[in-house]
Amino acid sequence: MAERGFSLEAVLSFREAELEMIERDLSRLVLERQTEKEKSQEMQRRKEKGFESMGGAAGPETGFLLASYAWLEHMEELLGAQKRREESLEEEYERVRQAWRKARMEKEKIVLLKEKFQGQERRKTLLKEERFLEFWAQSRDMGAKNTRKGEG
Repeated sequence: MAERGFSLEAVLSFREAELEMIERDLSRLVLERQTEKEKSQEMQRRKEKGFESMGGAAGPETGFLLASYAWLEHMEELLGAQKRREESLEEEYERVRQAWRKARMEKEKIVLLKEKFQGQERRKTLLKEERFLEFWAQSRDMGAKNTRKGEG
């Protein structure tokens, strides 16, 4: 089986694919964070609206007040769980953002390395061409000198 040589192009493709995957995760997390914040705001509005309606209740109806307090307590529990969900998403977002920064830096390193290598290859090619032209010019000059010697 023939062995494949090391290729900066293959490494660059891998790094680009890795970066794209992380960017998709980052994008998903941004949308998820926004959705969860909107949910929290809606839950907070519902709680406040419920609390306001308790103040407008006519008379001290014990059953109504007990149900209202139980509902408020339930809303507090839901808001607490929602806050923990937001914090978890925030931690995941920071982790993925750091991974994105690292992946972007790794890709940039490969791009720079590839450009450097291509520059070295170009310089080698130019040097070969220059040497060939010098050889060609020298051989042409030698041919012209030999032709002149033969004329005289």
